[in-house]
Amino acid sequence: MADDMDFLGTEPLTAAIASLERGLAGRPAGEVGDLAAARGISPELMVAALTVRDSLGRLNDLNDPNRPFDLETDRRVAEFKLARWRGADATRKRQTFKDLVLLAADRTGRRAELFVVGPEPGRFLRTSRATAAWALNRTPHARRVFEESFGSLDVSVAQFTARHAGHVRVTDLCEVLPPTVAAALVR
Repeated sequence: MADDMDFLGTEPLTAAIASLERGLAGRPAGEVGDLAAARGISPELMVAALTVRDSLGRLNDLNDPNRPFDLETDRRVAEFKLARWRGADATRKRQTFKDLVLLAADRTGRRAELFVVGPEPGRFLRTSRATAAWALNRTPHARRVFEESFGSLDVSVAQFTARHAGHVRVTDLCEVLPPTVAAALVR
């Protein structure tokens, strides 16, 4: 726990995270655990952070409401969908698709990434025959963005993902985080 307090107590959290992001930029996913450990972030701290995140709800609730994405830098925009899918996931499907649409519509030239937990969200995006109209029927803003950027909502989630969101990298965090942290995500 002392190492975790070293990370949390050495500098303001925002500065620590920005520094960590700079250190991770361009590194292979397999190096994330070692680089985090070198900065004083243990697997236990990662598990605790994910547990708190899961309990608190949306990551955006903690961010500046003027920022449309969970993560924005001059090179990247990203959304994090950390909820575990457990069966009746219509709301999670809609939210994941909405985030994919907003990432795909970003025209700033930054790399767009969607981070999910487990294989189900990616499988949904690649194979679902549900229409964009269904997936966006509860988010008027995203619906407007879709129509302005991509046209008719009469396209399947899978067609949209292949045609318009092919540049958005969808990453299953279970495949890139240290095994102990990944295990905590899918509990």
